[in-house]
Parts: sequence; structure tokens; C-alpha cells
Amino acid sequence: MFLSRLRRSPLVVLLFLIFLSPSLWADAEVTRTNGNWLARVDGNTVYDGSRYFDAINAAINNMGSGTVNIRNSGDSGPDGGNVYSIRPRAGQTLDFHGHTVNANGGDLVVPVYCDRRDNITVRNLHVTGNPRYGIWFRGCSHVTLENITMDLSNNSPVGLGIRVDDSTGSATDLTIAGNININGAKGHGVETYGIDGFTIGDVTVTNNGGCGLLLNNSRNGTVGNVTGHYNNQGGGYATFRVANNNGPNVSVQSVYSRNSGRGFFSVSDSHGTTVNYVDIADTTSHGIFLEDASDTHVLSGSVSNGNPNCQLVRTDSSSINVSGCDSVGTAPGGGSGGGNNGTVDGIYRIVPVHSGKTLDVANCGTGNGTNVQQWSWLNNDCQKWDISPVDGDYHRISPLNASSRALDVEGLSTDNGANLMLWEYLGGHNQQFRFQSAGEGRWRIIGRQSEKCLDVEARSQGDGANIVQWTCSADSTNQQFELIRQ
Repeated sequence: MFLSRLRRSPLVVLLFLIFLSPSLWADAEVTRTNGNWLARVDGNTVYDGSRYFDAINAAINNMGSGTVNIRNSGDSGPDGGNVYSIRPRAGQTLDFHGHTVNANGGDLVVPVYCDRRDNITVRNLHVTGNPRYGIWFRGCSHVTLENITMDLSNNSPVGLGIRVDDSTGSATDLTIAGNININGAKGHGVETYGIDGFTIGDVTVTNNGGCGLLLNNSRNGTVGNVTGHYNNQGGGYATFRVANNNGPNVSVQSVYSRNSGRGFFSVSDSHGTTVNYVDIADTTSHGIFLEDASDTHVLSGSVSNGNPNCQLVRTDSSSINVSGCDSVGTAPGGGSGGGNNGTVDGIYRIVPVHSGKTLDVANCGTGNGTNVQQWSWLNNDCQKWDISPVDGDYHRISPLNASSRALDVEGLSTDNGANLMLWEYLGGHNQQFRFQSAGEGRWRIIGRQSEKCLDVEARSQGDGANIVQWTCSADSTNQQFELIRQ
């Protein structure tokens, strides 16, 4: 009789289901007492045990929409060989009240992880240790991350700070606000991929192995002030980078960068980004680098002590209007022979990527047999090279201080370790070189006779290191060079 009445009354059925289901709207609290974790939902105990994440997840899974208040700091515990995370559900807020999650349980710990669930807020969280990602949202929309700080140990194989992407579904309407401070990630500090519609406030990113803030294939958004120190120092990433067809309609208030690989870097068909102001100094590579970018503009500010300060490569409808960038170099592009060879014609500084120094004629010599080395930039004719096509993809490379001489592989050698020097130009194949793109504005210089790469011997970063030829290796930055037009 009771079940028969239930079937005839939809309202009663709904109330009955609510009674049997987790609370549709509730508040929960997770606390630690005497070494044990306790989770309560609307005053009812749903977990009493030893594991921090399990207690929080028990609260999450026993309620619908509402707030989970985490009242103590704790360790993640071991991952058990699988991704181990706190996993909020749609319509929920996780408020850590400034407490710390220490990711100490293996390479698969992700303190907060969400896949295809919407309307979620995470706030007041501090992460330490070695997480795979500090926070990872996939295919989630209407996400708010507020007051997130991370002090990571830079030891995880992946080790990103915050990542929000569309890898499993549409991702729209992202808000990152409040105090956002990411320090010590193995990879990027904050990364988006495929986000349509975002508001990112002020972000501080320091000592990260990759970019500070990286926007990939994301559009229709604003960023506040990006402040970065020591991000990918010695490498090619930047305090702020846009990549992988990022844009359009991206506006950034400012970029402040010190002692990072680059300051601002736009690459791989990114378009429609405007940075209102920059203060960039002491980069190990470019201060500002626009490569394969369009409709990208830096409106004001300054760049100093870059390597170089600014460079544009294959850009369209873009501009840099800052002090320190009065002379912007342009690297080659579009080889006459097709493929990934470049045609170069002009006077260039040739910069080994790994050291940031410059190809240099030893002691400014002018005679046959004068050695070629790397040296700190002195802005003289012994460090400026006239590069001109001579036969298809192949080029003559001559120093301005000895224009009748040319770069020459000693003794017509095809061996690894053969020396590079100057010799009167005779048109030999040991005096002709092609420029092969290594990506990101970098080039390998390959001898015609040997098909070996110019190489800074023993990967040395010191003044006076010798230039030799060696079998080309894809990842060897001592065989990659940036060309800066003079």
C-alpha cells in the first residue's frame, strides 16, 4: 500500500529520494583530533579514520551542493599507484581556510582534481611537497580558484602548479583571483589549455622550471599583473607565454620579469594578445620574443639586459613600443629549398643558445687559420657575421673584420671535433653551410661537406670555448644558435 501511494505521488517520491540520498545542499567540516580525521556533513559523521584525502572525499560524496570547510593541514599519504586526489563535485566549494596540503605520497598525487564537473570553487589553499599537479581541472566550466599559494619542491617528474584544460570536454568561464603565488614547480606555474572566457587576476610566479604563466589555445580573457622571478632561467620558457594558437581577445595589464629565460614570449600562431606594460630585465634569452605571432602588441614599458632585448620572427600586424627595443632583430624564414632550411641574407650576431655568448674571431685576427670561438658580446666587427646565400640552401659566413675570409672546416675534414677557423673564401663545400630550424627561433648551422653541426666544444659556457663540428643532436643547445640582425 505504501509503495502504491508513492507511485501515485511524484512529490512524495521526490521527498523520499531526498531522504535516502546525500544532502542536496549542505555544509561539511573536516577536522583532525588526536591524529584521526573526522568528516561531518550537517553534523552527521561520515568519516572517522587516518587519511586526510579520504576524509575530505567522504564529505564531498555525502552532500550535494555546498561548502566543505577543511580546518586542519595534512599530508596526502601514498598514492597507491593511481591518481590520488581530493575530487569536488558540481556545485561545491572547498575552503581550506589557509591550511596546507602536503603532497608527499608519490608521483600521482594531485591535491585537487576535477574531470567534467562544473560550478566549483577552491579557495584559501596552500600546497607543498611534490604533486604531479597542485590543482588540475579537465573539461570543467564555471571554475573559481581563489587565494592559492604553492611552495613546491621541484622534484616531481611533472610538477605543475595549476592546470586548467579542455582535454576531456569544453572548458569555459575560468576565474583565478586573490593571492595567487606559485613557487618551485618542476614545470609551469599556472597553465591553461583550450579555455574560452577567463579572468585571471594578479599572479606571482617564482623559481619554476617552465613558464610562470602559460596560456595555450585560450581566448576571450583578461590577465592582471604577472610578476615573475627565476622562471626557467637559462632556458627558452618565459615569465609569461602564449602558445598553440592562443587568442584572440586577450588583454594583460603588465608583465614584470627578472632573471628568467624570457620575459614575454608569443609563439606558434598565437594572435590577438595585448600587453599594456612590461618591466623586463636580466633574461638569459629574449626579453620579448614574438615568433609566428599576429596582432600581438606590447604598448609600453622597458626591457634591459636581454639576450637580445627584443626579436620578431615571422610576425604580422604586431608591435613592440618599449624602451630598450629600438632595434629589433629578425631571424630567417622560408628556405629556398623547402623543408625546414632557412635562407639568410644580412649581417648577424650568432648566439649559442646554451651560453648566450657570441661567435667571435679570436683576437680579431684577419689571417688564414685564425680560430673561431665564443665570447661575451662586445659589439665589434669581430663578432658580426655577413651571411649570404651562395648555392640553394647553402651560405657563406664571413666576419666583418675580415670580409675576404670565411668560416671554414679545417682540412676539409668530415670528422667529429674538426676545428672551425677562417680561410680565404674559395667556394669549397667545407666553407658552405645551411641553416636548419630547431624551432622557437633557433637554428642549427650544418656544414655542406660533412653534414655535421657547428658545436660549442664540450658544451662550455665560458669565454674562449672552441667551435668545432659534431654529429647533430636534436636536444643539444650547444648546437643551436639564435641569429640577431645587426
